[in-house]
Parts: sequence; structure tokens; C-alpha cells
Amino acid sequence: MLDLLEQAGWQPMPCDTLVPCFENEVIAGIPTMPGDIAWDENVMMSSELAELERVYYVRVKGDSMKDAGILAGDRVQLCMDGIFGDGDIVVASIDGEMTLKTFYRDEHGRSWLVPFNENYSPILLQEDMGVKIVGRVDALMRKTPRRPHAEVERIMRKAREEGAMAELRDPTDIIADVASMVKCKRQWYAVYRALVDMELIGWEMFATFVDMVAECVPQHPHLPSLDSMRRSAVQSFCRPVSKWDANYAPVAGKRFEEYVRIAKRTVEVGRAGRR
Repeated sequence: MLDLLEQAGWQPMPCDTLVPCFENEVIAGIPTMPGDIAWDENVMMSSELAELERVYYVRVKGDSMKDAGILAGDRVQLCMDGIFGDGDIVVASIDGEMTLKTFYRDEHGRSWLVPFNENYSPILLQEDMGVKIVGRVDALMRKTPRRPHAEVERIMRKAREEGAMAELRDPTDIIADVASMVKCKRQWYAVYRALVDMELIGWEMFATFVDMVAECVPQHPHLPSLDSMRRSAVQSFCRPVSKWDANYAPVAGKRFEEYVRIAKRTVEVGRAGRR
């Protein structure tokens, strides 16, 4: 799985470190008393991000930072290394009361805690306020909500009506239509890769594709095999067809051109709409 993420351009890191998540809520609004310090669970994250013992998570309450993208119920990753500067979002203690704001130092050298919500006013920090910057917010953790089926269907229906989304044909129909172009069993990889690009079949579902071809065109003289598919899925052929590189492909010259022609034709046939 990590290999697939890396091939797609992501930079995955293993979650191997437990980080405490405090049950106390830090207020993104009017400063309030934090209550007793305790945590109710741990969050797994990469040790590279956790910075050993200097990172914690706290929940956010209130809406004074909503225009900065921090909402009530979010969790923020709090780094307590004592390092913060102008523009950093921080958790601050004012006379023992906690708040989440943006730290700002003006041209006169005065320090402020600034909300990102016009309904709240900046707080000028003064010596007699007992101010302490508890930690700097380095990251935001938010649960991704599930969307109702009816809402998703509405978006899909609108896309179809506006012509923004072409109706794709069944992959078995596509295979049947392009089968005559395939002159050797390894060329079936071009068809498979095009189907992957159109999200009609999953990546590395070679066995499923081989069975599909055998069922669709059983009399074809060059049926694919698992071995032929795996041998083709190397170098630039691991990428979408639009990113195939003639200088970094498992075939060259006219053979490469033929793979591209088959793949592009597969996409054309797929996007032609259902019969």
C-alpha cells in the first residue's frame, strides 16, 4: 500500500508514536478556565511529526478562528517547544484562562492575540495579565464527515445534465470493441491501463482483468496472462497513459507507439457512451 501511495506522488509516513489527546477543550473565543489537565485517548502519528515528547493534541471550542479554517470540534496539534513568532496560531494562558488565537507583534513592539472572526476583538497582552504561551499550533486534524447519498446523487445528476461527465461504457463492451487491435498478449496491458485511468477497474487487479478478457473474447488468439500483465507494469507503464514516456518504457519505437494507440482508442471507446 505504501508503494502505491508513493507512485501516486504522496509521501506516506508510518504512524508509530502515541501522542496524548487532551479531553479539555481550548477556547477559540473568550478565554476560559481550562479545568483539570487530563487526556482520554492517544493519537497515533509519525515519530517525525511528534517530535518525541513535545507534541500534544487538544480539541477546539468556539468560532473565533473560523476564518483561519479552525472550527469548533477540530483537533489541533500543539507543539510545546517554546518557539513561536508573529503570525503563529498559539494556545495562550491569560491569568490561568486558555484561548486559541494568532500571535501578533505590532510596530510599537506590543503583543496581541488576534482572532480570525470579525465578531471578536484582538486582545492586547500586558504585563499584569499573567500571559503565558502554552504552545504553537502546527497542524489541524479534522474528521471527514460522510456525505448523504441523496446529496452525492444530486451532484452527479447535475454533472450529467451539464455534460461535465461523460457516461462510461461497461468495461466488457470496451474490451470486445478494441480486441481486434491487440496483436500479442502483452498489448492487453494498454487496454487494462486505460481502464484503470477511467476508474473502471482497480490498479493491480490483473487477475480480474485476465478473467474478464477470457470471458469477453474467449476465441482471441492472444489472451493475456498474469505473467504478461505483471511484466508490462514496469517503468513509465506504472503511470497513467498520459504520463507514459517513450524514453522510460518497457518497449520502444513502433512497439511503444502501438501501445499508446491501443490505450487511447480504449479511452475513446469508453467515453463514447453506452449503446
